[in-house]
Amino acid sequence: MLRTLKVFLLAILLGATALTAAAQRQLVRVDGIPPVREGAHAGADYDGDGDGDVFITGRQADGTLQAVLYKFLRRRVVQLGIGRPTVYADYQEVPFAKTSVIKGSVTWHDLNRDGRPDLVVTGLSLTGYTSQNVEILVPSTVVYLNRGSDSFQIVASTGLPAVYNSKVAAGDFNGDGFQDLILGGQAANGLHLGVWLANNAQRFTPGPTTFTGLQVNSISVADIDRDGDLDFIVSGTDSQNTAVLSLYTNDGTARFTEVPTTLPKLYFGGTAFGDVDFDGDVDLLINGGHIGPSIMRGETSLYLNDGRGGFTKKNIQVPGLYAGGVSLLDLDGDTDSDILTWGIENLNQIGSEKVVAAENIDLFLLRIGSPSSVLNGHVSWFDYDGNGRKDAFLSGDLAGDRAIFIYEF
Repeated sequence: MLRTLKVFLLAILLGATALTAAAQRQLVRVDGIPPVREGAHAGADYDGDGDGDVFITGRQADGTLQAVLYKFLRRRVVQLGIGRPTVYADYQEVPFAKTSVIKGSVTWHDLNRDGRPDLVVTGLSLTGYTSQNVEILVPSTVVYLNRGSDSFQIVASTGLPAVYNSKVAAGDFNGDGFQDLILGGQAANGLHLGVWLANNAQRFTPGPTTFTGLQVNSISVADIDRDGDLDFIVSGTDSQNTAVLSLYTNDGTARFTEVPTTLPKLYFGGTAFGDVDFDGDVDLLINGGHIGPSIMRGETSLYLNDGRGGFTKKNIQVPGLYAGGVSLLDLDGDTDSDILTWGIENLNQIGSEKVVAAENIDLFLLRIGSPSSVLNGHVSWFDYDGNGRKDAFLSGDLAGDRAIFIYEF
C-alpha cells in the first residue's frame, strides 16, 4: 500500500513537472539577424545589461560570408486574432571591424580579466577569387578584446594557429590566473590540436604537451578527478578520417596525460561535463555516430564519474543522435544537470533532426521536449532574454532552407 502511494505521488509530481516545463517551451522568431548555414554562434552578455547577445558567423543566402555581433533589444509578443501569440526576439547589429568566416567556431572568454567577455573566432575567411570566379578561402583565428561601449579591438598577433573545422575552449590550465586556450582544427599545413598558454590577453605560446592534430567536433573542460586543476576531453577525426575521443588529465602545470578509457569513439561526436547525480563530481554526456553496414547509427550516452575520473555508463532512454552536440545544463533551477542532445536520428528520414531536452529527477530523465533542429549549422544554449532560464539558439538548414530561431525552455 505504501509503495502504491509513493508511485501515485511520483506520477502526480512528474505530471505537474511536465505541464510546467511544457508551459515554458515555445518557438521564438528572430528579427534582425539573417539566417545562415555553415556557421557557428555563441551568446554572452557582452554589455552587462543582463540579457544574452549573440555573435554569429556563416554564409547568407546570397553567398556573403558574415561575422556579426548582435545586441538583444527586447522580447516582443504580437497577438493577431484569437490564436496563440507570436513571440519575437529583436536584435540590432553592433558594427566594428571583423573577419567574416564559415566552418569555424565562436567562443566568449574573459581573456584579460577585466570582467567583460572577449571573443575567439575561427573558420575559413574569403581573401579573393580565382580567374574562374572560385572563392579563395583561408583558415583564420581572430581574438577580439571587448573594450566596453560596443567597442572591440582585434589582436594583431596572438600566436594562435589559423584553423577551420575547429573548436576552441578555455581555462586556466597552469594556475597563473589567465585564461589559456585549447584549440584544434584544420590548418593550411595540416591538423592541429594543442593547449596555448596566455602570457597576457594578447599573446599565447604552445604548452608543454604535444597532441595529435584533429578536425575537432567538440572540446569540453572540467576538473574530472577533483584534484583542483582543469582536464579536458576532445572528439573529432584524425588525418585518416578515423573517429577519435580522447580524455586528458592535467598535472596542474598544463602537462597533460591521455587516460585510457572504454568511451566510444563516435563520428561527429559531442561531449559535455556536468553533475548529473548531484555527488559533487562531473559526469559526461556523449553523442555521435557509429558507422554501420549501410547507414550511420546515432548514440547518446551518459557516463557517471566515480570521483576519480573513471566513467561508467548509465542506461538512459534518450534518442541516439549525431552530427549535432550535447549540453548538461540546469534547466529547472534545482542545481543538478539536465540533459540536452541534438542532431539527426536517421539519415534516411526527412525531419529526424531534433533537439531533445530531458529533465533530471534523481537520474529519472523526464523528456520535456523534442522540437525540430537544424543541419549545417549550430545550436548554442544561453539566456537570451535575461529571465534566468537557458534557451536554445539555432541557425542552419531547416526543411531545406536557411533558418534562425530560438526555443524557450
